[in-house]
Amino acid sequence: MTALSRYRVCELLDIPPYGSSVGALEGDPVALLEEAAQYVDKMQVSMDELSWRLAVADALRSAASDIRAVRDARDV
Repeated sequence: MTALSRYRVCELLDIPPYGSSVGALEGDPVALLEEAAQYVDKMQVSMDELSWRLAVADALRSAASDIRAVRDARDV
């Protein structure tokens, strides 16, 4: 995940953007982010919170897209 996408997701979720990253990630980051975005899409929220939900899902999809772009660049 690019630093901008990570910061954007963290800002929208109101969590500290930088933390410990000890251990190995289980699973493909792209698949995990897309799955998280699907769960966010299914969240039932009031109309007042709809823009927040859409922004979080967009940030997660953007992060997944950034990871794909970096992987594609490495494969060239």
